[in-house]
Amino acid sequence: MLRDTWRGGLALALLLAGSFAAAYSRTDMQEFQLASPTHPWTATRVHRTTGNVQSIHGYRGSRTNSKSVAAILGAHHRRTASTGYENITTTTAYGTQYATVARWGNHSMMMLLDTGSADTWLVWRDFLCTDYYGSEIPQVACGFGPAFPGDFQYGYVTPQQHMYIQYGDGEVVTGPMGYADITVGNITVKRQEVCLANRTYWQGNNMTSGLMGLAWPALTNAYFGPSEPPEDEDHSVGNRVEYSPLFTSMVSQGLVPPVFSIAIDRNSSSGILAWGGIPPASGLDTSRIATMDMIITSLIPVPATASEYSFYTIIPDGWQYDQATDTKKYPYIMDSGTTLCYLPPSLAKAINQAFQPEAVYLWMYSAYFTSCNAIVPPIAVILNGFRFWLNPSDLIYRDMVDPITNLCMTAIASGGDGPYILGDVFMQNALVVFNVGAAQMQFIPREFY
Repeated sequence: MLRDTWRGGLALALLLAGSFAAAYSRTDMQEFQLASPTHPWTATRVHRTTGNVQSIHGYRGSRTNSKSVAAILGAHHRRTASTGYENITTTTAYGTQYATVARWGNHSMMMLLDTGSADTWLVWRDFLCTDYYGSEIPQVACGFGPAFPGDFQYGYVTPQQHMYIQYGDGEVVTGPMGYADITVGNITVKRQEVCLANRTYWQGNNMTSGLMGLAWPALTNAYFGPSEPPEDEDHSVGNRVEYSPLFTSMVSQGLVPPVFSIAIDRNSSSGILAWGGIPPASGLDTSRIATMDMIITSLIPVPATASEYSFYTIIPDGWQYDQATDTKKYPYIMDSGTTLCYLPPSLAKAINQAFQPEAVYLWMYSAYFTSCNAIVPPIAVILNGFRFWLNPSDLIYRDMVDPITNLCMTAIASGGDGPYILGDVFMQNALVVFNVGAAQMQFIPREFY
């Protein structure tokens, strides 16, 4: 691989060369509903960004990260034009969360970064922290960083609306909706619709104070009516209100081209989020750039998702592990809000059996475990004919040890009936470009280091 930063002319030409139409077999895809891609914006050139950079900070937590709407879809299987750069930060001990700083009015707040959900919110002063059963507990138990001390800059949404969202690990957030100016990477989105959460069941890292959702409008979770106790709120599909999430508003206001990208740096608890283009990441192999169409996939009971983009979904060519190759076609969600890679059960089992010694499934974690010093097989996801190898050091979580067996958790998990997810384990090994304007994703492999 090349140890190289982004080289504008060559890399740009490679990145823009052609479009890959994802092929799939109806027999392989019978449990999913797919629609032909429709481009919401005119396709845009991907420019090299030269703007603002913010660091990504690392925090420690207690479990793998599933703070994502994408994760909740299969939670029953695994519950446990200006441009700018923005640093993102790793969090948690053996699961990785990524966070970045956003300014709400005059307040700078650290927020989780999630490409698998669309709502942006902060925890509000005087919020109610609850346990799993809805009983009030001390605020400190929810593990937030500083609560937002202000109010909605431009008042509440009219007619009154509230957000209600449940994430993949069971956490629940609700609160009123209003308008505020949100600044990220020196780009200010005016009058963005956001939530100030006044009631949460949350298990945070004591540093971040909310979440920034970067997915499509079809995944927003606003509902008519004031924010009341959950039992009094109507969260039916008919009461849902679709609105413009942060990145959609950023593009609609003409602040950036319809592209953002994420590069996560290994061994430094850091990375870069680039608004409107590509970050100057190191270790890129620009001779192997995979371009994949985003696919409209109906995975949730929201009618809009059958005809609108919702998740950042692609269909890989298959997987290679050890000496075997599996070329069955399934849609995978690209999700920074989920730590592990969730695969079809038979494939996840086969890959985990290729560890030496074989990984075994522990039902209490809904995950596979092997010796903490196991030999990891070569594992790659195949995208547009290119093999994107996963770094062996990312595939065993040595901080996640079962106290009875003394085995460590692997990074390849079963996704049950789906959906399947390429989480942070994959994203640590590639620069990922969300080319929304072209309804495509680009992937550039990064050198192991």
